[in-house]
Amino acid sequence: MSEQLVIREAVPKDAQQLLNFLNRVSQESDFIEHDSTRHVTKADEELSLDAIYNSAHDELIIAKLGPDIIGFSRLEKLSVTESEYGIVVEKAFWNQGVGSYLTEDILAYAKESPIKKVSLEVYKNNPAAIHLYQKHGFTTRSERKNTIIMEKMV
Repeated sequence: MSEQLVIREAVPKDAQQLLNFLNRVSQESDFIEHDSTRHVTKADEELSLDAIYNSAHDELIIAKLGPDIIGFSRLEKLSVTESEYGIVVEKAFWNQGVGSYLTEDILAYAKESPIKKVSLEVYKNNPAAIHLYQKHGFTTRSERKNTIIMEKMV
């Protein structure tokens, strides 16, 4: 990466770039479920990003390289004290530290918020993601047929 990687909170003006990113990466990996947002408009995404930006429990952080979004991490409220974590990094940037930067930033946000526990669900056949989560202190809470439920107290 010769350009500067920028990690920052997403804002409503990022809506179109985020939709473009999701459409692009949804074709790169079996680990990304994106069908539910294929018909989301830019205006809908702007409203969603505005709600996230103004929430004490939800957060969306993007990774940009030059003008392009190459990854994002998200916290979504499950209860007053628990949020669910999700992360997507463009395949060309896997194993280059982008996932760690996004995870560190989202956990820093969680520590400053009312959130006490961050949980996630990961496919069992995604060892790189499992390693990333374990590296950042997530532990296995339970297992399902194809996935592992992990959590971290913050």
